[in-house]
Amino acid sequence: MRYWLCAVFLLMSTNSYAEPSITPSGIESLAWMVGSWKGTLGPQTVEETWSSPRAGSMDAMIRLSTPEGVQMIELIVIREVQVADGEDSLMLHLRQFSPALELRTSLDMQRQAIAAQSVSFVADESAAIEQLTYTRMAQDHLRVEVTLATGEVFTAHLQPD
Repeated sequence: MRYWLCAVFLLMSTNSYAEPSITPSGIESLAWMVGSWKGTLGPQTVEETWSSPRAGSMDAMIRLSTPEGVQMIELIVIREVQVADGEDSLMLHLRQFSPALELRTSLDMQRQAIAAQSVSFVADESAAIEQLTYTRMAQDHLRVEVTLATGEVFTAHLQPD
């Protein structure tokens, strides 16, 4: 009888850990993006440096360059926000600058989907950039997909720099 009770206890305690895990949705869940990344986007070199999530936000500096020089500098801030129904969400604020630091693009995007190592953001219908998706494909591989309003998709495959 004692063995039977031990077996039932072990079975019950094992099942309590079998419940599906919930993917965190706060800024801390994006810690997999942190670091310096480098890759190409067509003939351009892409460099991204993501800070650690802290105090409800994280940021990135992005530089696009060619052998001729810097083509664009981009600043991204992702922060925690509360949406209309009181639910927590994430907002991405993107600002693109010319090499002379003249503002080219100002865009705010709402979190569309989030998973363990992937997040996507969407903009209003009138925006030139419709969607941004970041996916950690492997320890040394970050994929960035930029979907334009035209439907064209640009993909950058980045490695740790």
